[in-house]
Amino acid sequence: MNITDIILVTENRKGSETNSIMDLLDFIDFAEKESWLSLKELAEDMAALGITCGGKEKWMESCFAENTTLFARYCADEKQLETFLQGGYNTDKEWKFDEQRCSENCLDFLKELGISTDKRSGQDHGTHGQMKKLDEHHSRLQKQFNLFYTLSQNELATDSIKNEAIKAMYEEFGTGRREVFQKNLESGKYDSGFAHEEKQKRAR
Repeated sequence: MNITDIILVTENRKGSETNSIMDLLDFIDFAEKESWLSLKELAEDMAALGITCGGKEKWMESCFAENTTLFARYCADEKQLETFLQGGYNTDKEWKFDEQRCSENCLDFLKELGISTDKRSGQDHGTHGQMKKLDEHHSRLQKQFNLFYTLSQNELATDSIKNEAIKAMYEEFGTGRREVFQKNLESGKYDSGFAHEEKQKRAR
């Protein structure tokens, strides 16, 4: 899953807002079960949702059911995801995040990024606790990269160990052809900062 596959969903029911994150299949299933709209109207909403890809401002807005309005868009990047999870797009101060409504693979993806869902308002955005989680995630990537890199460059290691280390690095951090990755690695182009940068590229 990529971060841009995640759909940010806010349901406003009589002024009370509930946030969740879903993949496309779960969102369609949710829409079919919960909405009073016709299939034609749902198709129009799906088209409006598709237009949100790539930008940051547009949202799909639908009168989903009686006294209920649904807002949804594809996630643009990690910053927008964090803002959404912390209530940055909510007008209701008592908004809540419903994990039971979320797609399991979306929640698993959050764990991989080291992002928590327990923020209750936008006031917590950028706090020490949240930044610590991100720093720990980045630190794990750097340690993992450094371990593989050290093994691949160790003159005392056998060729098979070096090759396995390079293979593991490519599978975890590589984005292009393996031979290009290996050539750049041998020329000293990459350092531990490359690990997080390439992870972000793969997420996008």
